[in-house]
Amino acid sequence: MEEKDGKFVHGEWIEEDTTGKEAQGERAQGIPIDQRIGQVSTMVSTSVHQVLSLARDLVTTPEGHAHIEKQIQQASSQIESALNEIMKSGEEILKSGVEKKAETPDPEKKKIRIE
Repeated sequence: MEEKDGKFVHGEWIEEDTTGKEAQGERAQGIPIDQRIGQVSTMVSTSVHQVLSLARDLVTTPEGHAHIEKQIQQASSQIESALNEIMKSGEEILKSGVEKKAETPDPEKKKIRIE
């Protein structure tokens, strides 16, 4: 088994990154908070720009239109299936209600006794 350099952090062995970059999810040690805030702000700004770019591409490109149409068709299919299930359940409920109603006597009808 190969031995790797690292250190214990909060009781957990963390291997040192040999590429010189910090491992994702590992807290940046020794970097001033102002610098970290700047780095995170830059990443957030980049992410927002990527989301806006994706939204623009979805709306303005043929590939984006095709993707949106595919999603709409899938959603429509799911809605149609759900409505069909609701209708089927409703028909079964109505059918069982009609059967029960046929079995119970009508309280408004009075029995006429013939002697």
